[in-house]
Amino acid sequence: MKYGKKLGALMTIFCMMSVIVLGCSTDSGSAPAGGDGAKSGKVTLRIAWQTSPAGDKVNQQLLESFKKTHPNVEFVIETAESGKYPSKISMDIAADNVPDTFFYWRPEPSYGVDKFIQAGALADLSEIQNEAFFKDNFADYAVSTSTVNGKLYAIPTGYAFIMFLANKEIVDKLGLKLPETWDELVNLTNVAKEKGYIPWGISTKPFASGWERPLGYVFDRFMTNKGEKGALNAFGGKVPFNSPEGIAAAEHLYDLVAGKSAPDSTTLDDTQATSKYFNTEKAVLFINGTYALPTIKPELLPKLVPLKFPPIPGAADNNPIQDKDLTEVAYVSSKAWADPVKKPIMLDWIKFLCSQEFSDAKVYDQQTLTPNQDLQLDPTKVAKILIDAKAIADPADQVKWPLSFANPERKEPFYSIYSEFWAGKYTGKEFAEKLQEIFYQK
Repeated sequence: MKYGKKLGALMTIFCMMSVIVLGCSTDSGSAPAGGDGAKSGKVTLRIAWQTSPAGDKVNQQLLESFKKTHPNVEFVIETAESGKYPSKISMDIAADNVPDTFFYWRPEPSYGVDKFIQAGALADLSEIQNEAFFKDNFADYAVSTSTVNGKLYAIPTGYAFIMFLANKEIVDKLGLKLPETWDELVNLTNVAKEKGYIPWGISTKPFASGWERPLGYVFDRFMTNKGEKGALNAFGGKVPFNSPEGIAAAEHLYDLVAGKSAPDSTTLDDTQATSKYFNTEKAVLFINGTYALPTIKPELLPKLVPLKFPPIPGAADNNPIQDKDLTEVAYVSSKAWADPVKKPIMLDWIKFLCSQEFSDAKVYDQQTLTPNQDLQLDPTKVAKILIDAKAIADPADQVKWPLSFANPERKEPFYSIYSEFWAGKYTGKEFAEKLQEIFYQK
């Protein structure tokens, strides 16, 4: 999720994100709070989130459940669609009208939440870190991602890993086996194209999710995700792309994706591309987050097999890696946390976010994974492909979304170039030079 962008150019980036926000305000007649939340006196909580059919329904159910133990609490719900919600929150921050608590994207520079923290708008929640309801409840990566400069600013509520899926029935028709090596993967895309299939049944529209994932995997392998040559630092402008490693990564990425998406893939969003090409079995490969699984038609799922992204000859680091991270966290405003009436309610809400009830509702009713430690999925309630894909993701080293550390203002020109690269307009070396021009800061 992305917040905290400066108004102007930064607003454009906000249009990609999804958020849930909870705000609190008390009526003038509110009584002081008790030990586990204000039990007397009416308390009105502003709550907002990025609207979606499944998310709206589950969030409403969760609010009603919370109200059973907090009958004095009333929720005022504020929702907005994805293109408008980030602007709304940004303006709330700028106007010092921060919701008392809200769900948003993780606190990384690309999302602008670091600016919210610098402005003092978000509460430091570090005092709960050793509480039983929080400690050891979440995976280590979730807690570390929610922590900035040693302080806990967010409660992990949702995460995703990237699923790399192949339609095995089509692979069999092509007379090939499921790819385990880099050469086999590239050959699959070439043969599929020659035989009239679309290798990658995904969107290449700016701000789509799936098409960025091959970029991240390839560049992470060549530039590694650590140290001063890391891919994240490269997209953050700290290391050059026109290095031998950067050029090699771009050339391998060219072999894998250039000219291998649908001709109209730049006009379709992720859901439309999945519906038009992958669900109709005109496309062989699918790559996107677990949040995209509901867009795949159920009858197709038994034909799909999760793949490991293979080692690449000549790459610096070919250890098993997986793009996985928080996709949703909950924040509390610093003003709400300092308010003697609101704080106990916010503490109870945080406990609720850490509960099994909350996790089960997200996982089984909304099909959104939660970053709970050792999350086990009930095979009677989720698709087998998700369990199989999770078995690949869990033990792999985490790598982050490649644009996590990118300057938001540089993303728009990047997407234009990247779209042209997928269409085959640039060679690998030319693409590396374009990345250098966009991101590198001397």
